[in-house]
Amino acid sequence: MDRKFTFLNDFEGQKKFKEDYKDNALLLYALQLRFDIEDIDAVAADALTDGANDKKCDLIFVERELGVAVVAQSYNKVNPNMDDTAKGNKASDLNTAAAWVFKDEVEKVPSTIRDAVIELREAIKAQEISTIYFWYVHNLDETKNSIVEEEMYTMQEQVQAVVDTKYSSDSIRISAMEVGLNTIQKWYDTSTRRITIEDEIDVDCKEGFEIQTDKWRSFVTAVSGKWLRQLFLEKGEDLFSGNPRSYLGRGRKNTINSGIITSVQEEPQNFWVYNNGVTALVNDFEYDKKLLIKGITIINGAQTTGAISTPEEIQIKDDFYIPCRFIVCSDKTIIDSIINNNNKQNKILPSDLRSNDKQQERLRKEFKKYSDLFYNGGRRDDKKVRNKVVFDPYFVAQTLLAYHGDSVTAYNGKQRIWEDDKLYTSIFMDQLSAEHIIFVYSLSKAIDTFKNKLRDKGANRTETENKQIAFLSKRGSKMLLIATISSCLEDLIGRKINDKWKLSFKNNSDFEQLKEYWEEIISIIISFNVNLGPALEGGLKNKELVKEKVQSVKDIVSSFKNSYSKMLETIINEIEY
Repeated sequence: MDRKFTFLNDFEGQKKFKEDYKDNALLLYALQLRFDIEDIDAVAADALTDGANDKKCDLIFVERELGVAVVAQSYNKVNPNMDDTAKGNKASDLNTAAAWVFKDEVEKVPSTIRDAVIELREAIKAQEISTIYFWYVHNLDETKNSIVEEEMYTMQEQVQAVVDTKYSSDSIRISAMEVGLNTIQKWYDTSTRRITIEDEIDVDCKEGFEIQTDKWRSFVTAVSGKWLRQLFLEKGEDLFSGNPRSYLGRGRKNTINSGIITSVQEEPQNFWVYNNGVTALVNDFEYDKKLLIKGITIINGAQTTGAISTPEEIQIKDDFYIPCRFIVCSDKTIIDSIINNNNKQNKILPSDLRSNDKQQERLRKEFKKYSDLFYNGGRRDDKKVRNKVVFDPYFVAQTLLAYHGDSVTAYNGKQRIWEDDKLYTSIFMDQLSAEHIIFVYSLSKAIDTFKNKLRDKGANRTETENKQIAFLSKRGSKMLLIATISSCLEDLIGRKINDKWKLSFKNNSDFEQLKEYWEEIISIIISFNVNLGPALEGGLKNKELVKEKVQSVKDIVSSFKNSYSKMLETIINEIEY
């Protein structure tokens, strides 16, 4: 394969990742790059379909906060050559997947993807999804086969027509994408450097002025709205390679974008005074009556740029002007601070506002003693981390809350945990240690591994294992399982636990080993999936029902507690009380 695809060095170096996910590894790698996912294993456990009877759908990923969903099908050619082309029938496969996703009778949707489809539909109904991507992911060069591109375009038009009819008031964009080596390389470049568009570009703007310090220099002006619109239509989301967010669309939660469009249509002459403007990083600029920039990424103003550029939503008659700053800076620390501070006036993620909290500072320092583990405590300006176990702060908070008794809020309140002061302080308190986080998070990851092993068995699963994978495919099952194991732990290990917050492993040097310690306990509790199943009907929502079902399992486990001590001797000896 052509080594111009430098990301392959990174991908091929992740041997365990490839072993764990096999034909889905490249798909997950692409997903991680595109949406900056920290804990891809946790996402994979929920997003990957069973593989059997998946109806041409390998993955359904729903991210409400970003307003996106991905429905994907993957293909991996064994020992590919430079001139090999991707199979051309994948667009029709994605059409099949789309038919199931938007089928009226949800009860007829195959059970392996039904819960994911329900979650996506609920997010659409709540107007939390603005873009649905249909991906055909493969390990070949997209430029070698124009037939696939044509089929993907046709598929996009067909699905868009269905969605426009079915969800006429929700303004949902369908994007069918062939994600081959070229696209993945582009996303890899975006993840490793701020500016991916390196062209020389003439800027249509008013006169301006330059400000300079020893660390940076900037040209301040007002750019033509028509020029910025055309730039976005040509460059697409590459224009936001250094931005924490891309364009969010016009859903219920993005009314500001609707306001931008209205201003352009009705009062273009006043747009300059209504809008906060755009900030862009560039590699260099020159001004001599005309402004020339070299390279660009918009780090603040993605919503303005996207809103004025949505072709089907706006007709621009008169030009208008937008305040704009072009900044040149080579100091990475300053660049990170520029990006961070330019986005603070907008709501990015709740964890951003907690990242400097004293508890997060303390936990970050505690994690530094473990060289193979990484926890950023919500601080997103840290560099990319490779070859370490990354503790995603959102999943950390969710698993801790589930372990300490509230699986319903843990599953449904991913953002709320960080926004609500009472919830946040009930988890991130002085008693919480890095070691306890490792203890609980390793349980969560062990459940992911358990599910992946069942998925890999496919048609070789026993009837009991089919029931287990069906349970684990239900929305909220992992949080329910964590809460149940926590509730039963005393009876399982046969020891009094005075303070659950002090539980940890004696030695945290080998995270994979910690996951293995949990395997027997997971095997025991998953056998009660029939007892727990009713708590997941319609999603994990009813706290009283959850309490009742967890207690029923606890009662059964308690009656057999004398039988478990020998079976669980290994983990019992490794727990620090």
